[in-house]
Amino acid sequence: MLYAVIAVIVVVVYFIVRSNNGTTPYLPSSKNTYQTIDDEFNAKKKVKQENIDRILEKINDKGVNSLTKQEKVMLDEYSNSN
Repeated sequence: MLYAVIAVIVVVVYFIVRSNNGTTPYLPSSKNTYQTIDDEFNAKKKVKQENIDRILEKINDKGVNSLTKQEKVMLDEYSNSN
């Protein structure tokens, strides 16, 4: 009887792990690859600056009217954040 219960548990765990593509739901994700908080801050700052540069380059090439609504919102948010 004990072996049957253990076998059922093993089968259930197998299917849970298999349905999650090999990842277990109780383990934390390792997507955060930053070593320190400063690394995370600097990475976000770099992305923000790249977005600003891209938008300003588009304004320089095609004019303000070429910006999408989302780009205008981003530019407004960036200008108010400093």
